[in-house]
Amino acid sequence: MLDAPIHPVATFWLGVIDEIIKLAAVFIGALWALWNFRKSRTYQQKLELEIVGTVFINKDLYGDVLVTAKNIGASRHIVQKAASFLEASVILNDLSEHIVELFQVFTNDDSIEPGESITDTKYWSIAQPIANIIWIRLTLRVVSNGVEWESSSLVRVVQQDNTALDSNDEPQEE
Repeated sequence: MLDAPIHPVATFWLGVIDEIIKLAAVFIGALWALWNFRKSRTYQQKLELEIVGTVFINKDLYGDVLVTAKNIGASRHIVQKAASFLEASVILNDLSEHIVELFQVFTNDDSIEPGESITDTKYWSIAQPIANIIWIRLTLRVVSNGVEWESSSLVRVVQQDNTALDSNDEPQEE
């Protein structure tokens, strides 16, 4: 008689509750791991884009830009050349914007390994009249594995005033 359970129904329900708690613990642990994985996004595709441009005026307006794409994720990127480009557009003093030129970027190297970066340099010129141009907008668009990244930068165009001296002129005294 001593081997008989104290309450036969209580033992059954305690076993069921034990199994439910174990199952819930496994399910909550899996959700926690998935949430931390998605939060860290270590294996998500990531590109960091950088645009550095300069503009100068020598009768016409000239510009150059250095674009960089750095892979900050842990997966390899293949840049889709047909869909990736650099767009140069002018913004006039009435704030209207006009596309000047589209450049294909990263034509020499299209593969970016984790931690690696690729760069490309482009040059352009805009003929007269340039008096109404106040900014140049540079927009870089990179497409890799169906994911699109875009970055934009403004370069201020500083117009030279007509009172500036040539290198051969001397100031006149009054």
